[in-house]
Amino acid sequence: MARIIFTTVLIGFILSLDLYVWSAFKTQLIERPFLKYAFWTITLLTIIFMYYPAINTNMTLYPNYMVIIFGFIFTIIGSKLAMVLPLLIDDLLRLFKYVYQAVFVQKSLSLGGQPISRLAFLKNTALGLGALTFSSFAYGILVGRFNFKKHFVDLALKNFPKEAKPLKIVQISDLHLGSFQRKDKLMEAVELINEENPDFIFFTGDLVNNHASEAAPFVEVLKKLKARYGKYAVLGNHDYADYIGLDLKSDEGRSKWQRNFDEIQQHFTNSDFNLLLNESRLINVDGLEINVVGVENWGDGRFSKYGDLEKAMLSVKEGLPTFLLSHDPTHWTNKVLPFSKHVDLQLAGHTHGMQFGIEIGGIKWSPSQWKYKFWAGLYQNKEQYLYVNRGIGHLGYPGRVGIMPEITVLNVQST
Repeated sequence: MARIIFTTVLIGFILSLDLYVWSAFKTQLIERPFLKYAFWTITLLTIIFMYYPAINTNMTLYPNYMVIIFGFIFTIIGSKLAMVLPLLIDDLLRLFKYVYQAVFVQKSLSLGGQPISRLAFLKNTALGLGALTFSSFAYGILVGRFNFKKHFVDLALKNFPKEAKPLKIVQISDLHLGSFQRKDKLMEAVELINEENPDFIFFTGDLVNNHASEAAPFVEVLKKLKARYGKYAVLGNHDYADYIGLDLKSDEGRSKWQRNFDEIQQHFTNSDFNLLLNESRLINVDGLEINVVGVENWGDGRFSKYGDLEKAMLSVKEGLPTFLLSHDPTHWTNKVLPFSKHVDLQLAGHTHGMQFGIEIGGIKWSPSQWKYKFWAGLYQNKEQYLYVNRGIGHLGYPGRVGIMPEITVLNVQST
């Protein structure tokens, strides 16, 4: 019910956008019946497409056409939002002109007289921004979502012995296999990872969107991932079936939750990943001992807090390089930094870089930074580090614009 209410409110907002855009271009649209009918047909389809997933909460693997539907919705809404800004500026200018004429020229606030027409260049700007946004979002769907990029990071840790050989760690995150659809594209990412011949592969959560069954068709592909000393993983907020409306106070709801939890653990086992549930491993790498720690999801705010850092760090051998896999980057500042035992590096994901932004040269921007202080890349606090992976998969909008799907390759050595 909450999902339907939220969708209804969102549709109301979209309709207000449509009416506002219609008011600006209705003369041109009315004169061209095809454009008029196309305008409102798109609005109607948007409403239908938004309600469909809202009332089908039990969908596991979305059929291929759902990717097209979600892409259509995001592209249309984004384009309309882009068009609104120039139109708002235009209306504010018209209001100022009206007040000026009424007060200083006509000495009256009467609405009589000739209406003040819209500025043609601002209307054209609105059309141009709408077209640019539409093209960018379409490109993100057709090309960006599978445009895998490797990010190479050199990291020097104080606890890393000087005589030890550097470690090559590949981090991946946020596969969201319920949205992935294509095994061949996932295989492309697997091949890119295996090219690096890593010592470890660390996966930092969100294997699926809602249901463990979404991962079943992809297990054999993930099993092909190879790492010299093992593959380790943790769960993300989407891996617990928390967003499908289960009543955990009822026996039936709790039973469904547990079956999903058991199934997702089995998927990790079948794909040769060591799933860490608030626990640690002491691993010997040619004489170098390291701690690999994994917590269940812990997120600031209303996100689930299954993670127990104290339990996970209980058996950690201090003074050794310690790597923590924890899905949500807010865990770092809230729990990890003030914790009594030292964590050299936390690897996280979760933000996706909002799948939209700009990363060119020294420019790094995304709307994600309005919500998350640490949203992509490497961060440092004294001798402790956090790396936030941009994710491989996608959720909601089936594309990426500017923030490409990421494979992180970390070269870890001594200071």
